[in-house]
Amino acid sequence: MGIVVLTMKASVIEMFLVLLATGIHSNKDVTKKIKRPKFTVPQINCDVKAGKIINPEFVVKCPAGCQDPKYHVYGTDIYASYSSVCGAAIHSGVLDNSGGKILVRKVAGQSGYKGSYSNGVQSLSLPRWRESFIVSEGKPQKGVTYPSALTYSSSKSPAAKTGKCSYVISSKYSEFVNRVLGGSVEINIGQAPLMPAIFS
Repeated sequence: MGIVVLTMKASVIEMFLVLLATGIHSNKDVTKKIKRPKFTVPQINCDVKAGKIINPEFVVKCPAGCQDPKYHVYGTDIYASYSSVCGAAIHSGVLDNSGGKILVRKVAGQSGYKGSYSNGVQSLSLPRWRESFIVSEGKPQKGVTYPSALTYSSSKSPAAKTGKCSYVISSKYSEFVNRVLGGSVEINIGQAPLMPAIFS
């Protein structure tokens, strides 16, 4: 009878160990299934301006080479939304010219933006703008869901889309207006003298 009891105890212990091992193994499978999917960071070009992106807060990846002066930046620390997102990131020191991920958060427009030279980028001054943004390291904040695709505003004005833009002048004035205000310059032909009209 002593042998039967020992055999039963051994069987119970073996069974317990098998169940324990199976439970631990299946627990690992459940843990693996719960993991969140990897966040996809949208890539943008150096010339993308914050004002063209509708999202109020987003993470993006900038390519290398955005330190070029043709990518205009307006402001210091707080940038006008007419600025190149990636150029502002380099100016602020969050990125270098090799690119990388950044977090962009839009804030209210400022009454003025002061230009400065920083990290190889010359930012320009601007008297006033409707919307601003700040950049920081591209580490997503816990509990915040960022878009994996960005929503862009329309690049053309309603008049240009419908073909109502009759004449576009190319002068230093129109280049300035297009660069600073982001609109188009149109010559109105009528009873009044030729005057540039801005629309956006």
